[in-house]
Amino acid sequence: MLRLVDMAKLGRPVRQEDWDDLGIATQRKLDDAIEDGRTEDAKELSQYTITESKPLHDLFCDWIWDLLTQVAKRSGENAMFDVLKSSQQTWMLKRTWKGFLGLSVKERVQLSAEMMRSHHGGPEQDGGLDIVDEGDYYAIRFDPCGSGGRMRRGDPVDGTPSRLGAPYNFGTTQEAHDWSWGKKDVPYYCLHCAVNEMVPMELGGHPLWVTEFNRDPQKPCGWRFYKEAEKIPEEYYNRLGREKPAAGEGKY
Repeated sequence: MLRLVDMAKLGRPVRQEDWDDLGIATQRKLDDAIEDGRTEDAKELSQYTITESKPLHDLFCDWIWDLLTQVAKRSGENAMFDVLKSSQQTWMLKRTWKGFLGLSVKERVQLSAEMMRSHHGGPEQDGGLDIVDEGDYYAIRFDPCGSGGRMRRGDPVDGTPSRLGAPYNFGTTQEAHDWSWGKKDVPYYCLHCAVNEMVPMELGGHPLWVTEFNRDPQKPCGWRFYKEAEKIPEEYYNRLGREKPAAGEGKY
């Protein structure tokens, strides 16, 4: 039997059921409520799927930024970046790069939107995105994204402050690097978006998408998916210390 009850100590509802029911996936509970015609239960469970998936998601994001901060403190920023890039350039981005090359740009946007809806972005942290056709490119914008944006701004849903200040004090680049888009004060966590551009450039000459990083955490960030490699401005290569391949060269 469904029992979704407010837990005063957390300030939000938590499933509180018999042990045999408590381990049943919420999605299955939601399916059962729809089949039984229990509309209000189904609505509550639909919202609860967001609530119950957020804490662990956010914890891992906070943890990653803190881990990168601790590496930078002990071994320096270059060592921190080497750890970050080494972990991304093996199975993760190679798999993404190979898979995306087999998709149209529009399909890449659709798949990326699916992924980012699960990332708890938007002011309500329910996965809301803005997706716009800007002519030469499609833009997915996050206000904020569910990780770097949320951590930089602070979390209004949980009532926790920006991770740039106490008690977190997570790190940012102390100087400008090629791998930080030539910028200082980029959060260590957000550098993985720069690596998302760098590795495809190393593999095929072009980024699969480029990041709209905004220094102001109160403003949206985003990704641009150019419809043709030739349309990607050279500045997106230069800011990472690279040159754009000649027309017709590279893989995109």
